Amino acid sequence: MRAALFALALLTAGCRVGPDYVRPDPAGSAGLAWRDTGARGLDAAKGPETADLARWWTRLGSDELDALALRLVRQNLPLEQARQRVLAAQAQRAIVGSERAPQLNAEAAAMRAGTGDESLNFAGPPQGKTVDVYAIGGSGGWELDLWGRVGRLQEAADASVEARVEDVRAATVAMLARLALAYVDATAQRARLDALARSVALEDQAVELARTLVDAGTAPRFDLDRAELEAARARSRLPDAERALRAAENRIAVLVGELPSDELVAATDALVLPPIPARGVPADLLVRRADVRAAERRLAAAVAEIGAAEGERYPRLSIGGTVALRATEPGTLTDADALSWSFGPELVLPILDGGRREARVALREVGAEEARLAFEHAMLEAAEEVENAGEACARARQTLDRLDTAAQAARAAVAHAEELRASGMQGLAPVLAARRAEVALEVERIQARATALAATIDLYRALGGGWEALEDQVAGAAGREPR
Repeated sequence: MRAALFALALLTAGCRVGPDYVRPDPAGSAGLAWRDTGARGLDAAKGPETADLARWWTRLGSDELDALALRLVRQNLPLEQARQRVLAAQAQRAIVGSERAPQLNAEAAAMRAGTGDESLNFAGPPQGKTVDVYAIGGSGGWELDLWGRVGRLQEAADASVEARVEDVRAATVAMLARLALAYVDATAQRARLDALARSVALEDQAVELARTLVDAGTAPRFDLDRAELEAARARSRLPDAERALRAAENRIAVLVGELPSDELVAATDALVLPPIPARGVPADLLVRRADVRAAERRLAAAVAEIGAAEGERYPRLSIGGTVALRATEPGTLTDADALSWSFGPELVLPILDGGRREARVALREVGAEEARLAFEHAMLEAAEEVENAGEACARARQTLDRLDTAAQAARAAVAHAEELRASGMQGLAPVLAARRAEVALEVERIQARATALAATIDLYRALGGGWEALEDQVAGAAGREPR
């Protein structure tokens, strides 16, 4: 009988019911090429290739941001939650894997059993008797995975672990982008505060000039009132910039897993506008985007679960047995005559279950179809994000280029006004007016540059870069088995 069982196990070891997973073709979901933005610089971008997307935030030129990024990966609480979900998936995989191994249990008991005079007890002592029973032994069993049911469950569990690891990577990319955006905001608000302070100083000069002219009787009182109004208006812009700066600093603190503090962020680095990255082709997103890879792994898990459900429709064969020593006296428990045992195969044939197994297969098939649609939607959303981010990046740089040209003209106007004043051809008022225009344009340019930086960061994020260079911290949980 042993030889027959062994031969049966060998014959069926490689038999797995249910569909085999076929990796989807990303080109069919994402298309073959990006849209032409019609904007200079993007479609002919000679920026970093895929391999250079890994540490994109360092291209902003800030050592402080680089240090904050490392702190974020190590301390960000949502990332740690995602790592814990990896450990949970690994624990589930270990539970599933245990079904493929033999099971063995040790047992021991000491009890008092009795049967009344009028009672029927076929497994206990005779009528009217009370006895002590002592037992020690064990039981075990091993299910032969004839149709690959447990193998499919293991396959699904492996894919689920891989999906959770990709979730950690996707969350890392998102958090790094949020950190970079918050840092850009903080530096922009500091620059805006400096520009607004210059505006206040100019308006104070205008007030002093108007007061001098009014006192000299060469200007009406209305000019002084208007100058004081503009000075008050300039000061009124300071609180909003200060609030926005604090909010950006607080956002950075939460992202790196710390309480907000005055010492956490300096945000005084002059950020570099990085090159526009090459976008490759849409199908590359399946390789680069961790969220798309996570969706693909969930699809693989869902397909494997169909096979597991199919396996429940077929016979289940297991080998089990028990061995025990039972006696009414502790001293005779080890006697050979106290030994009892049983061993042999057990075959379970499903016959009637009210359609439960069929319904479970249908449920898993629906789940796989849902996972397939989720994967395709993830590809489409990723492509949309790249398209939108690329368009925003190109247009923001166009706006910044034009404001740079305007800023040069504003500086030239100030210099010309200063020359006319130095030659005595005009007074201070035209100079102040030229400087006001220059400062107002500088405030607008600061915001435009922040917008261009944010759009570039969003494009790097949409392309899926950021977790590779920090993989030891990003997916560290993947190498830690649960205890």
